[in-house]
Formats: sequence, C-alpha cells, structure tokens
Amino acid sequence: MEIAGMMALFVLILCCIAGIVLVPLGMPGTFVILAGAVFYNLIQGAMVFSLLVLALLLGLAIVGEVLEYILGVSMATKRGASRRAAFGGIVGGIVGAFAGVPVFLIGPVIGLFAGVFIGAFVVELAVKKDAAASFRSATGAFYGRVGATLVKTLIGITMVVVLCMQVF
Repeated sequence: MEIAGMMALFVLILCCIAGIVLVPLGMPGTFVILAGAVFYNLIQGAMVFSLLVLALLLGLAIVGEVLEYILGVSMATKRGASRRAAFGGIVGGIVGAFAGVPVFLIGPVIGLFAGVFIGAFVVELAVKKDAAASFRSATGAFYGRVGATLVKTLIGITMVVVLCMQVF
C-alpha cells in the first residue's frame, strides 16, 4: 500500500473511532464518520466509496440525529415533562458532559446522563413546584437520552461496518 493509501486509511480509522466516541457525548459523531469517508476518497484521489455509499452514510447520519432528538423529547414528555424541562435536559446534558471531562473517558458520559437528569429536574421543579412530578419528568428525560444514545451508537457502528466492508 502506498503512502497516500496508508494516510487515507489512518484518517478513516481515526474518524471512525472519534465518531463512535463522540456519539455517547451527544455530539454529531455520525457526521465525523461520514467526513472520514469523504476524506478517504479525497486522499485516495478516487471514489473508493461510491456516491451511493456516501448517500447511505449521510442518510444514516441524518436519521441518527433525528432519532436522537425525537427519542429524547418524546420520552421526557411521555413522563409528563414540559418542553422547558426537555430543553433543560439538553442544556444540562451539555454542561454535564463538559463538567465530566476531568474524569478520563467515562466522565463526560456520566456527566452527560447526570446533567440531563438534573437539568430536566431543576427546570421542571421551577415550573411545576412539585418534586414528584419533576422526578418523573427527569427520569423520562434520562431514559430518552439513554435510548437515543444506544440507537445512535448502533447507527454509528453500522456506518463503520459499511465502510469496513468497502475498504477490506
């Protein structure tokens, strides 16, 4: 394998790993995986991944983002959360993910999930003034985040498998 091929493969592997790691943090890791495929083609100077494969990856990335949003909001509202609480869960998740950064690898994930719960709970408590209802809403936001993370991670893994089938 020539130098360009090794560089392309290195970039692809790096993007795939980064994408899978970013997904549980609530980041658009599926688009990082897609970018890796595009960069692979650019470095190779050829369409190793056809437009059909790239379109499939783009579709999967979009579906992953949409499902992440829908699952997160629907589980929270199903358990009685207001839209404000769902937004509080999103903001709390982002803050929690960054707060957990000092704990290597697992800290941001734990921070994300704890932040979703705490953010939804605090906002719902401020709106409803009922701790039990706020707890139910926060639990729904937490379950929605966990489900969304699992689904999006599976989509990311599927994207990586598709790329591996094309390269190897």
